[in-house]
Amino acid sequence: MKSSQRPAVVAVLVALPVLLLLAGCGVVSKPDATAWDDQATQALTDAGSEVATARLALESARRERTWSSYTTVLVAEAEEAAAKAEEDLSRLQVPASRRDDAAQVLDLLDHAVDLVSEARAHAVAGRYDDKALVDRLDHLSDQLQQAAP
Repeated sequence: MKSSQRPAVVAVLVALPVLLLLAGCGVVSKPDATAWDDQATQALTDAGSEVATARLALESARRERTWSSYTTVLVAEAEEAAAKAEEDLSRLQVPASRRDDAAQVLDLLDHAVDLVSEARAHAVAGRYDDKALVDRLDHLSDQLQQAAP
């Protein structure tokens, strides 16, 4: 390579990362209401599934149809998945037209995480006969289904 070509190559190699960096710093677009609605529906559906899983696990353990260790693992995984659904949605920028809806959806998801967490604590303690908890899980599952269009 000729020495006269070296500065041009070096200039291109230095300029390329700078251009790529600037291209990524474009104007942030407004959040899309339809995309947010889709994500919210998915989060509600996922959380509803995890609430139903926790309920089924406790009920199965109460009837002695599963091992206690399996029940604990199943409910712990449901807790993690419900928390992930809530966390993923909470990271999204909420469109101005969805602020009230977002607060309600996130409150419902938070309640789901809390209740599945309570179910996990019951599973760890081997307490499968709490009918009030099972009823609350049922009720919350219905709420999550209704909230997801």
